[in-house]
Amino acid sequence: MASSRTEKTVANTWKLPVVVVSRIVPAVDTEVVAVFQGENRKILIPAGSKYSELLARFGKGDAFQARHGSVQMVRFAGKGAAENVAFLGMGKSAELTAEKIRVAAAMLWAKLAAEKVSTAAVVVEGGLAQPAHARAFLEGMLLNAYSFNKYKKGAETGVALSKLVLVSADTTVVSHLNDETKRALAVAEAVNITRDWSNEPSNFGTPEYFAAEAMRHSRKYGIKCRVLSEADAKREGMGLFLAVGQGSPREGKIVVMEYLPKGKSKNLKTVAFVGKGITFDCGGISIKPSLRMEDMKHDMTGAATLFGATLLAAALKVPNRIVTILAFTENMTDGAAIQPGNVVRARNGKTVEIINTDAEGRLILADVLDYAHEFKPDVIVDAATLTGAVSVALGKHCSAVLGNDDGLIEALREAGNDNHERIWQLPMFDEYLEDLKSDSADLKNSANDGNGGTIRGAIFMAQFIRKGMKWAHLDIAATAYGMPHVPYFPKKGGSGIYVRTLAQFASEF
Repeated sequence: MASSRTEKTVANTWKLPVVVVSRIVPAVDTEVVAVFQGENRKILIPAGSKYSELLARFGKGDAFQARHGSVQMVRFAGKGAAENVAFLGMGKSAELTAEKIRVAAAMLWAKLAAEKVSTAAVVVEGGLAQPAHARAFLEGMLLNAYSFNKYKKGAETGVALSKLVLVSADTTVVSHLNDETKRALAVAEAVNITRDWSNEPSNFGTPEYFAAEAMRHSRKYGIKCRVLSEADAKREGMGLFLAVGQGSPREGKIVVMEYLPKGKSKNLKTVAFVGKGITFDCGGISIKPSLRMEDMKHDMTGAATLFGATLLAAALKVPNRIVTILAFTENMTDGAAIQPGNVVRARNGKTVEIINTDAEGRLILADVLDYAHEFKPDVIVDAATLTGAVSVALGKHCSAVLGNDDGLIEALREAGNDNHERIWQLPMFDEYLEDLKSDSADLKNSANDGNGGTIRGAIFMAQFIRKGMKWAHLDIAATAYGMPHVPYFPKKGGSGIYVRTLAQFASEF
């Protein structure tokens, strides 16, 4: 199938601030002091703080009570090298968690950006000095430093805050701050690349574009990468993948990445990541309603998420081998488009009756899940914006996980909890397969009602997992974009959720 003309894209516009670790507060616009809330609405004054008198004055009224996430900016009140001071409310010290630190830091970033602060120094002491807490603080700041405005004429490039200095007089704290800074910057870059991919308009973000970008980033991160064409997919017998894309003039692409840690290890495991990359989904002949169809550029976010997770895992030098397979195609409708009632043969030889052409994600995943077995992984994890039903079941506060191994699912849930990227297991009882039995083929891709949609999607894909293979499926349709209730995620557009979780899982499996 011939590719259509590819639009010329422009470079992304986000730029992470320079993060520096210092033992003294340098000349900056603003010095940040974290303040905890005490009992009876009294502020706990940091020992020896230069701002004790000012904080005490605040504590007498309602101007600043150090409530969690509150920020009090005081112009021209800085002591020494800083002109201004920003007090960051951390809430009660006994209730401090990594996620609360992450959220407070995100709120701080928003305030500093609104005040057009260009350089800031954060005094790291007390609860913030623990490595895990310092990492959470940096993540909250850096993950909130994202914007997608590369197609806006005259849009500002970069970020308002260009330099962030972490200050501690303790040499031990300085040492781990340097380590956590490197990690947090790697996290932010991987998450932002995922967000960029998710937000890319579909006339620019074509299968060809993402394949080329995957090659470019893989070279930078030292990851092997190759791209399969539709001709390659045909030779592999990927009838389902090809059927979904046959209504589009743009050629589908399958990206295959391989990260291998340096040095040999007898404990080396292979994790296979498989991602859905529908670069635009109109639903095919079973066309979607027009309302919010523009959001269907995000239907490739499963692939974007696993791409970001693979980059982050490589940056952090995880000890396991990772094979990542990303299937990119468009689900469009024209005279060549797949039709309801068609029967198509999958790579594993099973035939599928097409009931609903808008149940396309499970079709492309079925073929690449089967293909993933060729790399002899110890485990397969896929991620996809698969069903609208998952948002009905779970809302936007967590994503669904389904699979065939409880230990694997628990490992994913634990990694998600560590990053406050929560995951909830749904059942996969054998009886659900009865709903997908066809009169004219081995399977049908959808049932004729809306019941148990998320489970049915997973049950369908389970038929392409070979005996003995551990597998889990993440349905991220509700959380992949539009997460306004999490301060360090964009209110609109790609969230980048689960990049951290999946990279951690790949490291610990």
